[in-house]
Amino acid sequence: MRLASVAFAAAALAGCQSAGTSDTGTFAEAQTLFLALQETMTTCWFSGDPSFAAYVYTPEINAGTPRILIVPKGKPTALPLLVVEAKGRANADVYGPLLASAAGPRIRADLDRWIRGGRRCA
Repeated sequence: MRLASVAFAAAALAGCQSAGTSDTGTFAEAQTLFLALQETMTTCWFSGDPSFAAYVYTPEINAGTPRILIVPKGKPTALPLLVVEAKGRANADVYGPLLASAAGPRIRADLDRWIRGGRRCA
C-alpha cells in the first residue's frame, strides 16, 4: 500500500515537470523496465492464467513514456483497464479500474515485485 502511495505522489510530481525532463530515470532505463515487465507479464499473466484470459496487452514502447495497456480481449482500441507506465530503472506508474477489481491486490503485488526487479510469478 505504501508503494502505491509513493507511486501516486511520484505521478503527481511528474505532472509538474517540464516536458523532456525526468528525475526518475532516462528513457533508456524506462525502456529496459518496460521490456522486463512485458516479458514477465507475458510469462505470468498472458500464457494461460485464467485470471487474465479476458484481457490482452498492448505495448507502446515508442510512446513518450513506454507503457503497457491492458484491454479487453478482442477490443484492442478499447479504453485500457490497466496502464503501466515505465518511468525509470525501477519506477513505474500503475493505474486503472483493474486495480479496484478482485484481482487488484494480486496485480499490485506482482507489479511491485517485478518493478523492483523480481521475475517470479505469483
